[in-house]
Amino acid sequence: MTTEIQQISESRKKLASAYRAVYAIGVLSTFFSVIFFVVGNQNPEFLLVGIVCLFFGILYLVLGFLVQRKSTIALAIAVGLMSLNVLAAIYNMVQTGKPFGLAIPMIFLSQTVEGFKAIQVLKSKT
Repeated sequence: MTTEIQQISESRKKLASAYRAVYAIGVLSTFFSVIFFVVGNQNPEFLLVGIVCLFFGILYLVLGFLVQRKSTIALAIAVGLMSLNVLAAIYNMVQTGKPFGLAIPMIFLSQTVEGFKAIQVLKSKT
């Protein structure tokens, strides 16, 4: 009985770290979109970047809400988008030789991947 409670508690922690990572990306993207809109008043080329950041920020916020509600499909979409971000960071690292740009997407991706098992455990126990 105790191990089952511990397993549920551990799964809740993993799910919480997964949806928090998705929320964090959404908040950061929305924040950057506001910055790009402010800079876009001086340089119109940044307006498109701001619109794209705002779109993805809102998308990640919605996905974070759905992951919090134990949606495997929403988590799969978020992990897929994050994987594309990691691939772009790898390409950027090869071009520039600077690995720092790869660290941040890998941290977020590693936090969300564990959410699949957590959702599965939580759905089976409740």
